[in-house]
Amino acid sequence: MDSLKIVTFNIKCDWKTDSINSFMHRAGLVFEKVMKEMPEIILFQEIKAEHLELLRRMFPEYDFYGHFREKDYSGEGLYTAVLKSRIQLLGYDSYWLSPTPYVPGSRFENQSECPRICITTKLRDKKTGKIFKTLNVHLDHISDEARIEGIKLILDRAAKERKYENIPLIIGGDFNAYPDSETIRYCNEYDKIELHDITDKIGATFHDFGSEAVKIDYIYVTKDILPYVKSTGIWDDSNAGIYLSDHYPVYAIIEN
Repeated sequence: MDSLKIVTFNIKCDWKTDSINSFMHRAGLVFEKVMKEMPEIILFQEIKAEHLELLRRMFPEYDFYGHFREKDYSGEGLYTAVLKSRIQLLGYDSYWLSPTPYVPGSRFENQSECPRICITTKLRDKKTGKIFKTLNVHLDHISDEARIEGIKLILDRAAKERKYENIPLIIGGDFNAYPDSETIRYCNEYDKIELHDITDKIGATFHDFGSEAVKIDYIYVTKDILPYVKSTGIWDDSNAGIYLSDHYPVYAIIEN
């Protein structure tokens, strides 16, 4: 069977103020890693305009789907990159995590000042013809209550859609939540869709350029994908104190 490699990658929105780990210094390492691995799908978080312009030049093999999260579509945002030669886009949706999801820049009342969005792509594997969806997620960094409200909105929308189109789901991103948090407990116990954290054994994902070690990045899949998960792990590459990001990108290889 053919396999797909899917990566969730918080690239860190900083451009030039993180000393040797500013993105301008990390870009070469990112380029080498992506070209070596050539994942079919990359779920990017914390993309800013400077990143997007450079990434599109670095990786013409990929299409990028997403947008920035502020009311005027500026700031940082989420982009899902798909390998053109392998993946066909069938559908795309985006919305804000709020009581009014299609109002740009909207937020939950108990949330930080940062609006949050979800990027959904319906994709077809050109080799196998199989169809699936990816949900690119970045939850609030301040409030566990806002994180739960955000993921509840995402999962409830996904559950509603599966009633009329039962497509396998891959949900990945920066959840900003520890494994023992209420947010992750909510995901694990969600009863409208059977979800599985396929990255529950990978350990730390956020390291703040080598100074911390906590898990806050996840990949969940629906039951119909679980038997086809071959492996998961992190990209922990570094060179002379320079990392790919302050998060280890998290990958899953799935037979398709």
